[in-house]
Amino acid sequence: MEQRKRLLLLLSFALSVFIATYAAVSTRTITVTNPATAIQKNVPVVLPVNTFSGRGKINVVSCAVFVGKEQIPSQLDDLNHDGIPDEMAFLVDLSPKQKLKVTIYMASDSSLFTSFALRTHAQMWRKNPVTKEITPTIEESSPTGNLYQSLHHHGPAFESEYMAYRLYFDEKQTVDIYGKKKHRLELMDTKWYPTDQQLAEGYGDDILWVKATSGCGTLKGWDGEKAISVAPVSNRTARILASGPVRSVVEMEADGWQYQGKTVNLRERFIIYAGHRDVEVHVFQNEETTLCVGVQTFFDQSEKMSDISGVQAIWGTGLQYPYSDNPRAQPQTVGLAVYVPGTVLQKPAYDNDNLLLIIKGKDFKYHFMAVWDKEDAGFNTATDFFDYVKEWKGRVSTQYSVNNSFRSNQACSCIIF
Repeated sequence: MEQRKRLLLLLSFALSVFIATYAAVSTRTITVTNPATAIQKNVPVVLPVNTFSGRGKINVVSCAVFVGKEQIPSQLDDLNHDGIPDEMAFLVDLSPKQKLKVTIYMASDSSLFTSFALRTHAQMWRKNPVTKEITPTIEESSPTGNLYQSLHHHGPAFESEYMAYRLYFDEKQTVDIYGKKKHRLELMDTKWYPTDQQLAEGYGDDILWVKATSGCGTLKGWDGEKAISVAPVSNRTARILASGPVRSVVEMEADGWQYQGKTVNLRERFIIYAGHRDVEVHVFQNEETTLCVGVQTFFDQSEKMSDISGVQAIWGTGLQYPYSDNPRAQPQTVGLAVYVPGTVLQKPAYDNDNLLLIIKGKDFKYHFMAVWDKEDAGFNTATDFFDYVKEWKGRVSTQYSVNNSFRSNQACSCIIF
């Protein structure tokens, strides 16, 4: 009898070990469909992590994504800093009209973790006012709404291989650009301000003097005649939510904005994907408002794109900085563009410094992007850039469908990887 009890205990223990080892892995197969008749590269696929469950949810810690037998880079992102991943993201290439099957595995431990080469990066640095030393940080907040001088490069910055952007931590919240000659990550080396030696080695630089304009794709208030700053506010916050092989995610939040007779809480989430020069912006508000977004017209010479619904674009040449601020400044030629979907677009507009798109909505999404004529295999004329803008608009407005299907044994929540 005692031997039988010991055997039953051993079997029970073995079963519990088996369940603990394998019950916390979930798998799912999805199909990503390209509706376009052209090849699409680096198409983002983003899925909520909480969909990866059977009868009971698993506590996701790591993931793996396969196309056929090949594992591709993927990323889990905790977007609310509660220690639990909210979204997983990966990129796929699609042939015309292709339906691509992708298999996704999720585990409640780190067993599926794979290290991939970084293809995006986000950073923010606190600056010591006395020593000028800088310390990395992922969240900064100010009731005055102004940490412009307290943060190195004046706010958060983020990049892909093609372009880098920074967000001013003040009432302007302007989007500024850093161009690259070579397609690579550079901000960890230059921290936005390259040395003479780095410039000689082919590093990029800050290539736009934005002043108080819309820069490249800055969201601002609209008073009916001109763009206005996001002020006054009761608090302003900058956050780095993700920095990884697939994408970087940065937020700017303005609370208590006194605007249009309302108290508006405005949150903007900026996402840059690997292989992309454009930025996807998600806007969240507690109130529906009328806003504007645009590109600056502050150039010595410029050409504006002819009307295309939902797009404002400009090709311009101007000084990087006034010589009094930067003696090595040289004229720079850039292309800037912004796209707003028709669901929230009201009309195009302009003021003294900007080409604008007027937006009416509460929660919505828009895109912006920039190019530099000095980048390798880049754009050298306004015509080349405007042709690219037309192609880009078609790409960012394309709706890729993602169909999900659990495997037949998914319901048991005990899939063996």
